[in-house]
Amino acid sequence: MKDKLKFLLLYFLVWLVIFFLARLVFVIYNPALTKEAGFANIALSFFYGLRMDASAAAYLIAPVCLMVLLSLVIPYFNKIKPYVVYSFIVFLLVSFIVLSDGSLYEAWGFRIDDDILVFLANPKEVYASISHLPLFWIALFFIAIVAFTWYGLRKVLTRIFFPPQHQFKLVTAVVLLAVTASLIIPIRGGLQLAPMNQSSVYFSTNNFANHSAVNAVWNFVQSTVKQNDLQEESYHFMGDAQIAVITDSLYAAKGEQEYWINTKPKNPVNVLLIIWESFTEKAIHAQVGGKDVTPNFNRLKEEGIYFSNIYASGDRTSKGVPAILSGYPALPVGSVIQDPGKSNKLQLLSGLFKEKGYTTPFFYGGEPEFANIKSYLLHGGYDPIIDKSVFAAADMNSKWGAHDGVVAQRVLLELQKIKKPFFGTWLTLSSHEPFETPVPTVIHGEDITSKFLNSLHYTDAVIGDFIEQCKKQAWWNNTVVVMIGDHGHPKPETGHRADNFRTPMLWLGGALKQTNKVVTHVGSQIDLATTLSSQFGMGKGMFPFSKNLADSTALHWASFNYKDGLGFATDSSRLIFDIVAKRIVESIGDASDKNLLPAKAIFQKMYEDYLNK
Repeated sequence: MKDKLKFLLLYFLVWLVIFFLARLVFVIYNPALTKEAGFANIALSFFYGLRMDASAAAYLIAPVCLMVLLSLVIPYFNKIKPYVVYSFIVFLLVSFIVLSDGSLYEAWGFRIDDDILVFLANPKEVYASISHLPLFWIALFFIAIVAFTWYGLRKVLTRIFFPPQHQFKLVTAVVLLAVTASLIIPIRGGLQLAPMNQSSVYFSTNNFANHSAVNAVWNFVQSTVKQNDLQEESYHFMGDAQIAVITDSLYAAKGEQEYWINTKPKNPVNVLLIIWESFTEKAIHAQVGGKDVTPNFNRLKEEGIYFSNIYASGDRTSKGVPAILSGYPALPVGSVIQDPGKSNKLQLLSGLFKEKGYTTPFFYGGEPEFANIKSYLLHGGYDPIIDKSVFAAADMNSKWGAHDGVVAQRVLLELQKIKKPFFGTWLTLSSHEPFETPVPTVIHGEDITSKFLNSLHYTDAVIGDFIEQCKKQAWWNNTVVVMIGDHGHPKPETGHRADNFRTPMLWLGGALKQTNKVVTHVGSQIDLATTLSSQFGMGKGMFPFSKNLADSTALHWASFNYKDGLGFATDSSRLIFDIVAKRIVESIGDASDKNLLPAKAIFQKMYEDYLNK
């Protein structure tokens, strides 16, 4: 019996060592954030994270405890082979999670969870997103880990393995059962009332230090097991009556609207919506070598109505598309369009215009099936949907599909010949990882920031040329073009996470009543739905989460969220609240309940609306 208990204890300790090394890999993989957090915080993350490491190790040792127990009656489990095979398979999975987590954290800003399963279901998109990484060396490193693991596991397990026991002993069985049952203690993180969760290992005001304490394997498995558990309690901040009072005040407005579009010309006004992949507001202020990253957009700002303080609702294309087209806030995890049963209850701008006799083409150089976007578009009446399948193989300059330059020419061609009026939408893609461009590089550098800015520079050139060609078309004078990002981007870094959600919006076209106008007050990506439809005198009440930016009496605010965090901005303040840590982790201006309560209220209202759909 002692040999069996010693084996289980040592096996448990081996996993603790592995998780220690995994955390070391994570902090080394993110040197800038590690330096910012400081040595003391990083050291403490190993200490506080030990509790979650023990929980993960307890989960992994549970099947081994069962095998050791079975060894009392089944001779096969007295052999080392089943333990080596089990450990080898589990270690490979753990290695994959740890290596993926280190690579993805820089882009995602949170530890790996079940979100990755959405991407794994689309292998082409996965490859497109990671192809900029040194895949050969990563693969070589992984193969080396596999070989070392197989050799190491056999050596380690051989040294600590228990000798065969050929007769059943009741006392041994009872003790092993008790040990197995006792695993519930480390699994739950102790004897406290609340079971283990991410906040159990949070300890610092530095977010990266807190995230470092989280065990990547535990986090991934927990989120996967609970992927259908919508954590309603986690997002419950206040009662329904208080939510109603707060949100009613947020949306209070008298309807004193300013009209920016001449909607009563001889011909109906066309609308072209350009949703720009990862278009961050930071880029329009960036210069490299003394030259603007987005010179064409900066020039075009003077020709239309520029909204300088707009926030994206979320951090993914699958969240940004319904935020723009349906005025529906992003979810912290997943997207409403991933569930057609819910997204089919949403109104789309395209549907409103289609009811008025508009042609509604959608243009995208990639595959709209990704993240279930296509079902959402079809529900919104988009027809035709022109995607990757219509472009020749020679046009596939990107792993995602056809580059923006190729798609731009197709958009122009289709708009020339389709029945007018039209409500067209073009979703760009070249500024998505791996940031490939079919033209000579302008912004040089192998780092992600340089590649990203170079891809934005390319799309900016494409859009600049596209708008100039549009101006020559007969339909330009009675058309409004709206440009907005599907979401922002972490690069270039500013030290403020809220900046990652800011995305420019620009209205152009001959149908505008005003040019060289700047709207400086805070607004949200989701406000476009009500703002645009109201200019045409339709859609009233169909976008309940969307405000009218052209209403001078509407309050100026924007909410946004990401995994385990929510943000709220006004003209004079901005804050980010960490749901797990239950505290404000970033703020500018007033970060009191005056702004935190509205942030929580609108977030809870949105989530409960999603649950009830």
